[in-house]
Amino acid sequence: MKTVWKIWRKWREKVVSWQNNRSTADYIANEYHNWRNNFLWQRLGLLLWLGLICVLTFTLRDIYNFFFPLKELQQLPEVLRTQALFMDIAMFLSLGFCMTLRQTKFGRQHPGILFLISSWSINLIPQIFATLKGFALPDTLGWSLLFLSQATFLPVRWTLHLTSQIGLFIYYFGLNKILGLKLPLPEHPELYNVTFILYLFWFCAICNFGVYLYDRLQHSEFYARKELELAYEKLRVTEAKYRNIFENAVEGIFQSTPDGRYITANPALARIYGYSCSTDVTTNFTDIEHQLYVDPKRRAEFVRLIEEYGKLSDFESQIYRHDGSIVWISEKAYAVRDKNGKLLYYEGLIEDITKRKQAEAALKEQLDFLQVLIDTIPTPVFYKNAEGFYLGCNKAFEEALGLRKEQIIGKTEYDLSSKEQAEKYQQADTNLFVQRGVQSYEDSVVYKDGKKHDVIFYKATFCKADGSLGGLVGVILDISDRKRTEEALRVFVHAVSHDLRNPVLGTLMVLNNLLVRGQGGQGGQGGQGDRGNLDISASERLSLPASSSPSSIPVPRSILERMQQSSERQLNLINSLMEAHMSEVQGIVLQRQPVRLHKIVEDAIADLQPILTENQVTLTNLVKDELPVVSGDFTQLWRVFSNLIVNAVKHNPPGLSITINAIAQEDKIYCTVTDNGMGLNQKQSEKLFDLYFRGRNNRNSLSLGLGLYLCKRIINAHGGEIGVDSTPNAGTTFWFTLPINQES
Repeated sequence: MKTVWKIWRKWREKVVSWQNNRSTADYIANEYHNWRNNFLWQRLGLLLWLGLICVLTFTLRDIYNFFFPLKELQQLPEVLRTQALFMDIAMFLSLGFCMTLRQTKFGRQHPGILFLISSWSINLIPQIFATLKGFALPDTLGWSLLFLSQATFLPVRWTLHLTSQIGLFIYYFGLNKILGLKLPLPEHPELYNVTFILYLFWFCAICNFGVYLYDRLQHSEFYARKELELAYEKLRVTEAKYRNIFENAVEGIFQSTPDGRYITANPALARIYGYSCSTDVTTNFTDIEHQLYVDPKRRAEFVRLIEEYGKLSDFESQIYRHDGSIVWISEKAYAVRDKNGKLLYYEGLIEDITKRKQAEAALKEQLDFLQVLIDTIPTPVFYKNAEGFYLGCNKAFEEALGLRKEQIIGKTEYDLSSKEQAEKYQQADTNLFVQRGVQSYEDSVVYKDGKKHDVIFYKATFCKADGSLGGLVGVILDISDRKRTEEALRVFVHAVSHDLRNPVLGTLMVLNNLLVRGQGGQGGQGGQGDRGNLDISASERLSLPASSSPSSIPVPRSILERMQQSSERQLNLINSLMEAHMSEVQGIVLQRQPVRLHKIVEDAIADLQPILTENQVTLTNLVKDELPVVSGDFTQLWRVFSNLIVNAVKHNPPGLSITINAIAQEDKIYCTVTDNGMGLNQKQSEKLFDLYFRGRNNRNSLSLGLGLYLCKRIINAHGGEIGVDSTPNAGTTFWFTLPINQES
C-alpha cells in the first residue's frame, strides 16, 4: 500500500511539474511571438525606407537615360527603355502605400501580411507590366537585391520569405508558361535554363537558411533570457513573500546559537520581548538562559528536548520582558544541522500566550466557582455529553447514589442503574437530544438507601461553541414527601367530603323540608307570618338529648331560616375548598365546544337576577350576538362571568352599576366586567387572584377568597389572560381574553 502511495505521489509531482513547465513554455512562446512581430514591424519600416531609396536611385537613372541615353542600356528592348520610368513610379507609390499602411492598427497587428504586400509590390509590378506588354521579364538583379535585403534586415520567420519567393516564381514560371510568353531577346527567347534555375534556387535557399538560423538563435537566446528573468522574478517574489512573512508574522521568528545568542529575530519577537526593533534582540541577548527565562533551567530543558526528539512544540515558559515585566511564551523549535550532522543553530517560533494563560486562570476560577455553586445546591445535579457519558455532578448527586464523583464521571446509565431503568433513562435522553430544548417527567430512582424515591427529572440540552450538540444538564427533584402529602391531602379531602359535607347537606335538607311544610300550614297558625313558631313532631325531631322527648317543640321560623342560610354558606365553603383542591391537583378539565359568549352572559345574568334585584344592581349587557365563536367550556366560562358579577356585588354597597362588554381583537376576544364601586388600591390589585386572598371590604365574612383564583385558572386553561384595572373610589374593571375558534 505504501509503494502504491509513493508511486502515486511521484506521478502527481511529475504531472504538476509538467503542467507548470508547460504553462511557463506557453508563456515564453507567446512572449517570443510578440517580440518577433514587433521586431518584424520595426525592421519592415527600415526595409521600406531602403526600398524607397533604391527605387529612387533607379528612377533617377531612368530619367537621366531618357535625356542622355546610356550605352549599357542600349541593348535592352525598346519597350523596356521607354516604359522603365513608369514601372519605377508604380513601385515608388506601392512602397509609399506600404509605409502608410504600416502606421495603421492593421499594420501593427499583422506585420507578416504587410511584409508580403511590400515584397510582392516590388517583385510583381515589373512582371505585371511585362505581361501586359506580351513578354516575360526575368529580373534577376531586382530579385536578388530584394531577397538579400529581406534576409539581411528581416532575419525572422523564414516561412514568410519562402512564401514571398514562391509567389513570385509561381507568377513568372506558371503564368508566363500558360500564356506562352517568351523573353524579348531574339537570341535567348526561352523563359529559363538550368543555370538560371540553379542560381535562383541556391540564392533563395542560402537566404532562407540564414534567416532560419538567425531566427533559431534568437529564439534560443530569447527563451534563455526569459527563463532567467522568470527565475529571477520568482526568486524575487519568493524572497519578498518570505521577507513579508518574516517581517509581518504575528509569531516571533528566531534563530539562536547553541551557546545562547540570537542570530536573527523578526519584529514580532522584538515586540514580545518589549524592544522597538529586531536588532535590539540580537544585540542585547548574549545569554538567553539567564537573561530571558524566569527559571534558567528552562533553557537546559529546551536543549534536552530538541536533542532527544529533534524538535519541540508548545514549550511554555515565563520570561522577562525589556521593562522587567513577566509574560508567558510558547516555543516551537527544531535543530538545524549541516550535512555531517553538526548542530548549526536552533530555529523556531515564539508566541505570546499571556492572555491565554490569564483566560485559562479566569476560566479555572469560574469552573471552581460553578462547581462550588452546584455542590451547594441540595438537589442532585448532573451533566452528560451527547453520547450519554457523565461529565460531572454535584455533592448531592454523589450522596444520592452513594458513589464518588470519580466513580460516576465517564460512566453511562447502564453502569449505574439496572438494565430496565437504564433503558428508560437512555430513551428519555435520546428523545431530548433529537428534540433539543427542555424536558421534564416523573419517574423513580433507587437511592443509596435501597429505596425507590419518586422524583421529577428536569433536563435541558446545551450546545458547543460551534453550535453542535454538547450534551444535557439534569436536575433530580425528590417529590416523595410531596407524594405523601398529596396522599394525606386526598384523605383529608375525602374526610371533608364525607364527614363534613354530608352532615351539612343532610341538615340543610331537613331545614328546607321544615320550611316548606311550615309555609304550607301558616293559614292555620292564626296568621303568625314569618315571625310565627313551627311545631316539630316526634318524627321530625332534631337531634335532641334523650331526656327531652316532647311530642313537638315550637321553633321560630326566623331561627330556621338563619340555620338554613348558615348551612348553605357552610356547604358553599366546603364545595369551594374541594374545588380549589381538585383544580390544584388535577388542573381545570375543559369540555370544549364552539360557544357564543352572549348566550353565556345571558344565562349568568338570569341565574343571578335575584341577587341583583336584592342589591339594587343596574346591569348593562353590551355583548353582541355577532361576536366570533369561542372554543371553550360553557359551564366554566359561565362560572367566570358569575364569579366576577358576584364579586362586584359582594364588595360594594347596594345601588351598584355593572357593565359587561366583549369585542373582537385580531385572534382573540377581549371581555370586560366594569363597575362604579369603591375600587381597589395597587396592593390589593396585585394579590387579587391569589389563593385565599380576601378583600377588606367584603360584606360576606365567611368567603375563602377562591372565586377570583378559580377564574384565573379557568381563563389560563382556555389559553387566555385575566387582569384587573382599578382606582380607589373610581370603580373596577376586570378584563380577560379568550382565543377565537380558528375553525369557525
